[in-house]
Amino acid sequence: MATRRLGASGFFLLLACSENDVVVGAVADSGSDATGAADVVQDIAVTSPDTGGAHDVTALPDTLGFDDVEPLPDVADPIDTVIDVGLVDTSTVDTSTVDTSTVDASTGDTSTGDTSTGDTSDGDVLEADTGPKTIAETCFPGLGPSEAAAPVYDQFNPVIGSHCSGTNHQTITGVQKVVFLGDSVTVGTPNDEHLVPTENDHYYRNRLAEYLATKFNLNKGDLFGWGAWKSWDYVGFKGSSLQMESGDFKNCSKFGARTDDFLEGGSQIAQCFPEGGSDKTTLVVFTMGGNDVSSITQKGGEATPEEVAAGYPALMAQAQQTADYLDDAIAWLKEPGRFPNGVYVVYANPFEFTDGSGITSACKPASIEIPFVGSFDLSAIDINMAEVAGFKEWADKAAQAAIVVHLLEEFMRIAVKHQVDMVMMLEQFCGHGFVATGPDADTTNRCYKGPDAELWFDITCFHPSEAGHQAIFEMFKATIEE
Repeated sequence: MATRRLGASGFFLLLACSENDVVVGAVADSGSDATGAADVVQDIAVTSPDTGGAHDVTALPDTLGFDDVEPLPDVADPIDTVIDVGLVDTSTVDTSTVDTSTVDASTGDTSTGDTSTGDTSDGDVLEADTGPKTIAETCFPGLGPSEAAAPVYDQFNPVIGSHCSGTNHQTITGVQKVVFLGDSVTVGTPNDEHLVPTENDHYYRNRLAEYLATKFNLNKGDLFGWGAWKSWDYVGFKGSSLQMESGDFKNCSKFGARTDDFLEGGSQIAQCFPEGGSDKTTLVVFTMGGNDVSSITQKGGEATPEEVAAGYPALMAQAQQTADYLDDAIAWLKEPGRFPNGVYVVYANPFEFTDGSGITSACKPASIEIPFVGSFDLSAIDINMAEVAGFKEWADKAAQAAIVVHLLEEFMRIAVKHQVDMVMMLEQFCGHGFVATGPDADTTNRCYKGPDAELWFDITCFHPSEAGHQAIFEMFKATIEE
């Protein structure tokens, strides 16, 4: 177990596997009006007059499932960047014995011989064209085999950046204003390593803001205002920034936020855009969805035998509602006229700490280090932080996987639908959780990256460590740059 230190603050996700085609490094529509175009987080619960109170999702209808999702229309892409596998009948092609190790997926060419004429008289073996690589094959080739359910992003034909950190649907230029929305991952949370609120330079939000200020020559405001904007609210303990705005930057993210807090509940969009938009070219960045899945996971662990037998229909409905709230929020941001000079949106799918295993009990700190006091051995106590937070493992993990996979696919579908960008935070974090890292790492875990893989979560299980924040920053930076 990794040695971590105590902080203050679960669910089961699977790696993105896919089929059909993937486009890497191509650029689609910019996604701005000017051109017409998740983390598993158990956050500090905050209820204040401006949040609309606690979230009540128990009344969601039991009617939504996989079949309720409307099929996504084809996304038009240049003919030279996309191979439509739907036009090719591969049902009769036996590829079980084909060696594709030398196939260049970008051209379909092989280095083992000329098959253009079909002439095999010289003894060469005619190799079948297996088509372009999938997202998983292109971006995550080191993943081990898995028979578990996984999201199939390729069905939506996203354009994936060459960096594999996320999609590449927008060419982000000329940004004049930056707005952060979302949950505690974006706010930044205190922990044993960084208890003092002014120790916040490691937050991904602050690192990204500093980078964007330099890249687009943005105004950060005065020294005091910038410092207050970067800090969490240690005065009113409202779970937000100490100061919402500084210069060309705003932050309306909040601890415990869910997707309904964009337009309802906490009304984050209304707070950051009180005039209904902006005449400045705006970049909107957020992490959201972790608390939604956290709620689903907690309820699933407490489900009755009847609910388990039925396949958790209420929780599937809650997952769909979570996606619908996200869809509505981005539709609002992309509505013509709100941002006459353009708006770009970049968000992340939610990560999780079990490396795709669903073993929530894996988060057991070996020790804690209390500042000015010292380190204490907790191995004999065997503390299960996830259980302390109220998470239990599901009776039917297959149903759990189906629900979470559906939500992950919805996150990608929405990004393609609105031609905005999604950072694949879940996929990048797999292999840096509590199951696949440390001296007791499960070396058979699908995401296992070797003995030197670094843990990207802090002792809360649900929030990123300093290394995790650095990784998130790099993902957003790469997605914005390309």
